[in-house]
Amino acid sequence: MNRYRARLHLRLNHPTRDLSIVCNRLGLKPARIWKRGDERRTPKGNSLGGRRASSSCAIDFGPTSRKTVAKQIAAALERLEPHRAMLRRLSSTGGTASFSVGWFLDEDSGETFSSDLLRAMTRLQIALDLHAYLPDAVEPPEGILER
Repeated sequence: MNRYRARLHLRLNHPTRDLSIVCNRLGLKPARIWKRGDERRTPKGNSLGGRRASSSCAIDFGPTSRKTVAKQIAAALERLEPHRAMLRRLSSTGGTASFSVGWFLDEDSGETFSSDLLRAMTRLQIALDLHAYLPDAVEPPEGILER
């Protein structure tokens, strides 16, 4: 068994476009989403004042798991591969896509990401954000994976 748990999200950002269209085409429901110009709010819905400067969404790829991060990413890539052209269009128009990993370490740990896995991410224009949490961190601070 792994010495860590991990949770994977796909984060999409774009300076102007409504990302709900992308989520619909991917067939994935966003855990968190906003459009450029929406009122800024906390994850609990309290007003922060001001307007969102860009559009953003976070898509959850399942609960926190003891599966390796590489296996979680490989499964997500398999699901996203049929949408490669759309993800590349997102990038070419100023948007970004990244896998955001909450990595909950039980002790000193690590993992190797193969060149094949990294190449598959590159084909889809998906970056990797790792957020490591030490043993006393039960879950990430609210909203950290949905930045």
